[in-house]
Amino acid sequence: MQPAESILLVDDHALLRESLAAAFRDAEMFSEVFEAQDGAEAVRVAEVLQPTLILLDVALPDGSGFEVLSRLKSVAPAAVVVFLTMHRLDAYAAKAFSLGAAGYLSKSLAFDEVTRALAGALEGQRVLDPKMSFDEVGQLLSAGSSPLDGWPQRQLEVFHCLLAGESTASIAAVLEVSEKTVESYRSRIFKALGVTSTPEMHVQARTEGLDLLIPGEVKGRLTGLV
Repeated sequence: MQPAESILLVDDHALLRESLAAAFRDAEMFSEVFEAQDGAEAVRVAEVLQPTLILLDVALPDGSGFEVLSRLKSVAPAAVVVFLTMHRLDAYAAKAFSLGAAGYLSKSLAFDEVTRALAGALEGQRVLDPKMSFDEVGQLLSAGSSPLDGWPQRQLEVFHCLLAGESTASIAAVLEVSEKTVESYRSRIFKALGVTSTPEMHVQARTEGLDLLIPGEVKGRLTGLV
């Protein structure tokens, strides 16, 4: 395979990002290797340099990779985007594919496994971490790419506040609703997640990575308030 024109590595962990960049340069798989440490920088770099492929982390300092992906697609529509993340979660892979990503890979993979997958993505294939199942991810895609799909905005806002550790009273004050309304939404959230307590909710949210599936516009409205 001839070297692709360029790759952009988007990850806030400098040591990992720089190690990957050095490995790609040594492998001569790409003619140019660019780096970005957060979503805003990634969008700026992608708009100017138009990378052939973007390797994107899910968790970034200024938002999730899912939120950044749509911005990257708008400024560099020809770029192939593959997620490389520590989160090996079917829901995240389904979300990535639903947004137009070509692949979803784990950071635990060996470098040669990553390069093989990227070569496939550049050839138009949809690539997935080998320890994950296309069937299971496909089922989520068919049913809806996120466990939070269909949740009302207010329910998502209450969920975000609960995950931030806010009390019923403080959530009511922030959202300008009654405490009874907050309690009602909390009951709906517990029912939707199949849990019966706040600690159980936090465990499930961590296990399934639900925080990064809350839409960015919901978090943005609450920034500075919780």
